[in-house]
Amino acid sequence: MARNTLMFLLALLVMSPAQATKLYKWVDDRGNVTYLDRPPPEGVGKVEEREMNLGNRFASDNPATAEAASKFPVTLYMVPRCSSCDAARQYLRNRKVPFKEVDVSEKNQKAQEDMRKSVGDLAVPTLSIGSKVMKGYIESLLEGELDAAGYPKTGAAAEAKEAEPEGGLAPTQ
Repeated sequence: MARNTLMFLLALLVMSPAQATKLYKWVDDRGNVTYLDRPPPEGVGKVEEREMNLGNRFASDNPATAEAASKFPVTLYMVPRCSSCDAARQYLRNRKVPFKEVDVSEKNQKAQEDMRKSVGDLAVPTLSIGSKVMKGYIESLLEGELDAAGYPKTGAAAEAKEAEPEGGLAPTQ
């Protein structure tokens, strides 16, 4: 544990505040949306690039996020006009979890076949976190799986956890 902390602190010292990285977004020929910190393969079509400052702590900007993403990549299987899919997508974005989005609507038969092979059947939203598969979207369950995979909390959730006394909740009177 101390080694990880030391490595993180050394990484922070090496990085300059002005340093930025690029985030790439593209849609492949089957309608799958992908977000990565490296360029897509050749011939993908339209690619959006966005400069991300280290202060945003997105994707590989945060060593803990990069480590979790390499061990437990996240995929969201979805269809357009799906409120649960939208909620899962927004949760992942708010928590700054890099993820691959796969459209398994009727027009994407190949993506449906791939999904059946990877996760067993067609149900949306379905999320895979490493080899773990979650069918449906329940925020507390997704949060627990991301926590277990090592994805850092962000925003209010992280502040609440830091304020919690060691050993769990504070005793009541």
